[in-house]
Amino acid sequence: MRITVCTKRDLPGCVALNRLLPGLAGHRVQVLMSEVARVGEHAVPELARLKRFERDLPNRVLFPALDRLERPPGRLLSFGHLARRYGWECRSVREVNGGDGLRALSGFAPDLVVSIRFSLIFHEEALAVPRLGVLNVHPGELPRYAGLFSPFWTMLEGRESIGCTVHWIDRGVDTGPVLGIGRLPVDPARSLAWHVAHAYPRGVRVLLDVLPRVLAGRPVPALRQDPALRRYRSLPGPADFAAFRERGLRLVDPGDHRALLGPFTSGARAAGPAPVDAVVTPR
Repeated sequence: MRITVCTKRDLPGCVALNRLLPGLAGHRVQVLMSEVARVGEHAVPELARLKRFERDLPNRVLFPALDRLERPPGRLLSFGHLARRYGWECRSVREVNGGDGLRALSGFAPDLVVSIRFSLIFHEEALAVPRLGVLNVHPGELPRYAGLFSPFWTMLEGRESIGCTVHWIDRGVDTGPVLGIGRLPVDPARSLAWHVAHAYPRGVRVLLDVLPRVLAGRPVPALRQDPALRRYRSLPGPADFAAFRERGLRLVDPGDHRALLGPFTSGARAAGPAPVDAVVTPR
C-alpha cells in the first residue's frame, strides 16, 4: 500500500513520526511536511516562546547537528535519520489543496493519507486523491476540543486527561467520524510543551491498532460526533495565557526541555515519552 503521512516540521511532529513509521513497515511511505507559521507567532510572546522550543531550536540547531552524524546517537531519530532508515520520500509543502502539495500528493497516488499535526486544512481537491480517505490524529478529545491548541484548553479547564482523537477527515474541520481516542493523564508538574509531545503517541497507538482493517477495506467501528457537544477553539489570547499561569501551569520548562530533547541525543529510556495506555476505541 501507498501511505502519505502529513505532519509538521517541528519537535512534536518528529516524535510522532518516530512512533508511527515503524508500524508502517512493508508499505511505501511519502512524508509531506508543513512549515506554516501561526498568525501572531512573532507578536505574541507566549506563541513566540513555544515556536522557539518546538521549531527553531530543533530545526536550526539540534536536527542539523544530528543529521551530520553517520549514526544517530539516540533512540529517537531526526527527520534526516528517519528518512535514511525508512527510505521514505519527503518534502516540505506550502499548501495541500493546490500548488506543490497537491502535485506531490497526486503524483504519489496514495491509498491512504494520515495527517498528524499538519497545520493545513484538507479540502475536496486533496480529499479526492486517496482512495481510502484521510485519517487525522487530533491532539484533543472530539467533539469537545475541536480546533487549535487543544492541549492548552484541556489543561486550562482542569481536565484529568488529554484525549488524542483518530478520526476521518470530511468536509468540515475536526468533524469526521471518530475511530478511537488515546488518553494522556494531565500532570500539573509538567509543561504544555511536554503534554503536546506526549499526546500524539497516544493517538498514533490508536491509529496503528485500526490501520490493518482500514487498509484491508474492512469495516472499522466509528462514532459520529454529536454536534451538541462540539466546541471549536481558536488560539489563546492574553487573558487565556494569564489564566494558564494563574493555575500554576507553564508553557515550557527547562526540565521538560531536557526530557524531550534527551532521547534524540542518548539512548536513555527514562527521558522519553511515557508508555502508551488508556486507549479508548469505539465499539
